[in-house]
Amino acid sequence: MLFDLRSRRRRNIVRVVYGGLALLIGLGLVGFGIGTGFNFGGIFTAAANGGGAGGTGNVVLEKALTKAQRRVRADPGSAAAWLAVGTAAYAIAELPANYVPNSGFTKSGFAVLGTVKRAWQHYVALAPAKPSNVFANEVVIAFGSAPGGIQDWATAESAQEIVTQLAPTYSEYEYLAYFAYLAKEISRGDLAAARAVAVAPKAQKNQIAAALENIKTSALGATGATGSTATSSTSTSTSSTTSSTTSSKSST
Repeated sequence: MLFDLRSRRRRNIVRVVYGGLALLIGLGLVGFGIGTGFNFGGIFTAAANGGGAGGTGNVVLEKALTKAQRRVRADPGSAAAWLAVGTAAYAIAELPANYVPNSGFTKSGFAVLGTVKRAWQHYVALAPAKPSNVFANEVVIAFGSAPGGIQDWATAESAQEIVTQLAPTYSEYEYLAYFAYLAKEISRGDLAAARAVAVAPKAQKNQIAAALENIKTSALGATGATGSTATSSTSTSTSSTTSSTTSSKSST
């Protein structure tokens, strides 16, 4: 699946600004959006602006999840049913009660994301012929990218693999390597890093290779396998070789 290059690129990526080198690579993963048709700002910016569903909207979303869960109970071997559960649960995770901008998911939000994760695991286990890029992006956001998120790197990496399969750009391979390294999947990270360098513009290959090697070294040296320890170690190591790191992965 990792090197399945059948699908065309679906969206543009706003990449990381890498110090004075102006190397645009998406590795910072702070406050960004993903995908076409929805974006990270769609859930968290809306909440910050007082948006999100009201009482009526909440009921609609909850009914959608209940309906999807009934579908799963009736046909647990249906990838479409699990997809419906996952996307419905993620929509509920978007609500202001479940996510506080610039802070993170609330206790209820983490509970809802548990449903998202279970749905994702069942969905990918069923190996749908045409996996959902939207759902995969949502999982990347919730488990690897959201400020205050779960930072479940293994789950984020599994979803990023789908995203990369559907949009095999060097930027997406960089994200895949990033999550794989933080998940301690070093060999998988090496494969993704090699592909990122291989398909990158010639002028950026050396910088990208160095940046990804730095991420790998940080991940190997982190005291924890997942979570904020790995993120902190990565950020510290990256800042020692670049003057500033910002990132945005958003839809256009």
